Amino acid sequence: MNESVKLKLRKLPKALAELSHSNQFLKMSAFSAYLICGLLVTLLFYQAIKPTAVLTLAPDASYYQEAPKPDPKVEIERALREYLKYRYNWNPKTVSAQVGKAEDFILSSTKRAFDGSMQNVIRFSVDKIVAQRAYPVEIRVDLKKGVAVIEGDRITSIQGLKAAGDLRLELGFESGPRTEQNPWGVYVSKEKEYQN
Repeated sequence: MNESVKLKLRKLPKALAELSHSNQFLKMSAFSAYLICGLLVTLLFYQAIKPTAVLTLAPDASYYQEAPKPDPKVEIERALREYLKYRYNWNPKTVSAQVGKAEDFILSSTKRAFDGSMQNVIRFSVDKIVAQRAYPVEIRVDLKKGVAVIEGDRITSIQGLKAAGDLRLELGFESGPRTEQNPWGVYVSKEKEYQN
């Protein structure tokens, strides 16, 4: 009898090989994913503890230079010098404009009183042809009391006759919003002039 025997190859070894290959691929993929997650968490932690970098840009998109914080007394003195420049330097033609600029340094709660007293100054200057210039020599700022004492010289001209005298003021000040006209944010809350 001639019988031919046909051998059937089982598909099981091939399936086991494919399964083993897929398993190895999944293990490598999982290991790669864990490695990437670990690196990302490390990078995130590093970024979280790193000090933030603040980029300050000027209106023209250039970088502001990093500078030490200014001394508050110096900044207040600068603001008060600017106020004095407008409040005490005028002539009959410019008195109204100068007083208007000085108003940018006045505390909003005292603007009504300031306007009332300045209207008298404007009227007097125009009627009597009065001009005035002030030269502050020393400004002493007391941060605790919120007061600045100003000493200097003043030249007043009435109808062409000039007289020099002392300028002695005590200005109370408070901080407020910074504006284009008042970039220091220093506002005069009271003004007291000492006569000689």
